[in-house]
Amino acid sequence: MKRGAGRRIEFGAEVGPRTGGAAPSPDTRTRILAVSLALFNARGLGHVTTAEIAAAAGIREGNLQYHFPRKSGLVEAVFGAFEAEALAVAGRMPADPAAPEALLAYQRAWFDLIWRYCCIYRDGIAMVEIAPALRPRVHALRAETQALARGVFQAAVRAGRLHIGPDALGRLIDNAWIVSSHWMSHRLQGGTTLTEADRDWGFAQVRDLFAPYLAPDRPD
Repeated sequence: MKRGAGRRIEFGAEVGPRTGGAAPSPDTRTRILAVSLALFNARGLGHVTTAEIAAAAGIREGNLQYHFPRKSGLVEAVFGAFEAEALAVAGRMPADPAAPEALLAYQRAWFDLIWRYCCIYRDGIAMVEIAPALRPRVHALRAETQALARGVFQAAVRAGRLHIGPDALGRLIDNAWIVSSHWMSHRLQGGTTLTEADRDWGFAQVRDLFAPYLAPDRPD
């Protein structure tokens, strides 16, 4: 599968166990991925077994292993879904880069993605231990998304929304990536869970990195 070709996981479906011996739905693979992501987010990549995933999806473990013979393949598939969405979000150019809300919405979309796939950021070390084949893909995705983000912020500079030179912009993007990638570890010091308040705190840290370079809002 080419990078970024994974399909988007939908989370609206019921994921509790089935009863009565009913046959699995035609899209069992999508169901497994949705359940896996929910459990990985809640408990950590290294603390969820395939037996628990199968039970939560309402299928036998052998059925899960038909789709994913090893947990590493399941983790790779979850990362593949994140990979596709990350490239889409990072490359989504605002219609009007000069609009006051444009960069804020762009950054917020990235944080919403991080929150939906928080296990990938919070449990990054465990992820590559479980699925070592992901290591080069993680590094490649980082480079690709940073390049896409650079294009968006360069458009904001050309539009007059950001006042910053090329070198300083590079450092700003690096710093924003560092904060985006590691705010969870910082907030988890002394605790075991993250809340939406923590997510909003992390977003505020990245938002405020850009504040000194923003042009004043245009008058109505």
